[in-house]
Amino acid sequence: MIWTSIGLLLFAGLPLRGQTPTLPTPEAAIQQAEQIAPAELPQQITALEIDAATRDQLRFDPAWQPILRAVQQDLMQLKWGNSQLSNPVWQQYGAKAYPLLDYYTRSADSTRQAYGMLGIRHLGQPYTTLWLERQLQRRRRDDFALVTASDSQLLAPESAANQFSPDWQQIFGLNDPTTRDRLLQLARQNLEPETSPTYHDQFNLSFLIAVLGYDAVFPPIPESPPPAIPEWQQFASLSSPSPEQVQQIVTYYRAQPVEVQQWILVQELGQIKAGELSAAGRAFLQALAADAAAPDRLWAIAELDRHGDPQAAMLLQAILNGNLEDLYSLTRLVSYVDGFSPGVDAATHAYYLLLGIAETYPQSRFVRAAREYGNLRGSSYWGGEPRSQAVQDQIAQQSPAQRTTSWQSWLDRYPDHPGADDATYFIARGWQEQNQIFAAFDLWVQLMTQQVGDSDATYLAWPHLRSLLDVGLTLPQIERLPQLYRSTAIAPLFRYALAVHYARHHDYANALATSDGLDLTQIPETVLGRYYNPRLFGGRPNPRQQPALVQQAMQQMLTEQRQRWQRLQQWQRENTPEAIYQIAADWAGAGGWKNGYLAIWDGNRAYHLPTGDWGDPALCRAFWVCDTALRGEEAVRTSYQLASSNAIALTLFQRLLDDPATPAPLREKALYESAATLLRQWEDYPLGETRQIHPPAGILSTVTLAASTAEPEPLLKSDYLATLDARIAALQQEFPASSFIDDLLFSRYAMSGERQYLQQIVTQYPQGDRAAEAEFLLRTLPAVSTDQHSLPTNAHAQPTH
Repeated sequence: MIWTSIGLLLFAGLPLRGQTPTLPTPEAAIQQAEQIAPAELPQQITALEIDAATRDQLRFDPAWQPILRAVQQDLMQLKWGNSQLSNPVWQQYGAKAYPLLDYYTRSADSTRQAYGMLGIRHLGQPYTTLWLERQLQRRRRDDFALVTASDSQLLAPESAANQFSPDWQQIFGLNDPTTRDRLLQLARQNLEPETSPTYHDQFNLSFLIAVLGYDAVFPPIPESPPPAIPEWQQFASLSSPSPEQVQQIVTYYRAQPVEVQQWILVQELGQIKAGELSAAGRAFLQALAADAAAPDRLWAIAELDRHGDPQAAMLLQAILNGNLEDLYSLTRLVSYVDGFSPGVDAATHAYYLLLGIAETYPQSRFVRAAREYGNLRGSSYWGGEPRSQAVQDQIAQQSPAQRTTSWQSWLDRYPDHPGADDATYFIARGWQEQNQIFAAFDLWVQLMTQQVGDSDATYLAWPHLRSLLDVGLTLPQIERLPQLYRSTAIAPLFRYALAVHYARHHDYANALATSDGLDLTQIPETVLGRYYNPRLFGGRPNPRQQPALVQQAMQQMLTEQRQRWQRLQQWQRENTPEAIYQIAADWAGAGGWKNGYLAIWDGNRAYHLPTGDWGDPALCRAFWVCDTALRGEEAVRTSYQLASSNAIALTLFQRLLDDPATPAPLREKALYESAATLLRQWEDYPLGETRQIHPPAGILSTVTLAASTAEPEPLLKSDYLATLDARIAALQQEFPASSFIDDLLFSRYAMSGERQYLQQIVTQYPQGDRAAEAEFLLRTLPAVSTDQHSLPTNAHAQPTH
């Protein structure tokens, strides 16, 4: 077989990654291949990596076109057909296809990734093991499910969801103990440190967990046995302890870890029924209650009061009617967010102590304030039980100004109440509802940086603050923040936000000057720790969301952003049409989102940013930023467009298209890239964001979404299709030989399901990249419409080669 020799060209003369591809002649490749010993062949093949440049060069080399056509046929079958590969490339060409298959396992496209993995698995040993070894050395963040998935899952992921291959370890050679141990060691050696923001995304970590088990990689914290506290047990047995013995046990108690102290308070004393407290227990609690500086003084007083101690009752009433800050040590223990832990813990017991106080002293200042709070809120301060319908109707009839005034009046009367932070939250919301955004912003900053109430509600401030910094405040407003809040703990955050907003406005010089020397890790961990707190939201945050790691990730993003701004500034200085195109292409490119990204979203901006997505306008009302009734449609659209890398790129592309002096080659590329950017927005971004930026520059829009009662998706799609038609028509008229036309025609088919666009490709552009796919689809698929949810990711951008 001629491919026995010629096929070796695929790897024999290819360079290592990073070098300029140089393809040998067939004769030279045969000579090289004949010098390779059969036993060394797998190592020789797998040691070489194809990159995108090499793959593109192979596409146009006659010697490689047969194998690449075979790959294209396979990919079309997977992407558009029935996923049944009759004669896949690895059957036709064997191990010679390995470098291409390996290349596809590193693709961003899920179909190509699955195809590459399927091929390598079918090559069998030693190629599977060699691939896994190389993958562990690459330190990548690919989905490990590629390795463990069954063949049917790889071939048709939508119809074979989560099918697991039970023999995956044998496929990759892990049934051999020596190989297994070697690869485990390799995975550990190439593991990022636990402090890395991407630690939990690593392929290598997933490999370790899959092979060893989760508990072996992250050993569970063993359940602690009851602490050995013989001194306490001895003291508790005393019927009448002396003052010296009481002082000794208090000293002993103070020397114990917090966990042991809580055990004594909750398990040893808290389980005792009311009125049955022993003399030793009473003497111990009285000693704690007598220490004005003790952090558990209020706990001791409340416990003694539960057991009917008259002196404790006097002390407690003085606190309940005096400075309510003394209650914080007890109320802070209670989490109203994630429920209670199994068994009786400190938070649960503190909650019941507070309930007992409310029932016993209903006329105290503390409980009276809590009752008034419930009437303002429409639900109980204790547990959130709803108030009567009459109370709720009264609240609903109030204007935002009236509600804000009521909450402010409550806060003025009870500034020391544990619920002062909750009241401040509702006042801030009230200011937002009145469009007094700076008044609200000031309270969000206050909640994040100051002691307000018992601070159990301060975590609510961060989502509001970051939404306003991203898509709420205008550049002139943000320019005021660094000076206005220069003495606050989060002052670096406002400098960072200002730098990013300068970049969004293409003021790269000011972005660089503002961020020069900026260190976001200087923000105290305790500030962000109010939000990134494991007591809130149950198991959240995950380890990568510890305050220190969050700030480290922010700083790393800023470092990369400054490098990007420097490159953008250099193009800006050139001030040529080509430079404008380069800036636009950079914003629209794979990493362009980083240019104007505020790294304050834990890597989940698309999920957390309020957009009114999923038909939930309540979020827009709660966060103000996308409330068009309050802000106005134009203000909302402008804010979201400035925060969208695609919208920014489209504005620059449109500037080139509107300029009659733009050179023809740039105009051709701008026509295509503007259409491709719109398609990326449609396919890859949340519908809510797409709606908020609509219409971006250059799109042909005939609808006003804010005034429309119709579903937004069909209206948006109609505008996007009309714009795509206009771009195709412009290219066909001005650049009839453009290589971009067939790509856009294919995308037009993918969005609408109209076969006429496939037919255009076949008849008018038979030499284009999409011709083979168009022919395949015309032969195999019925003429049915599709929608965005049935489209392959980036269908417009990547032909199946």
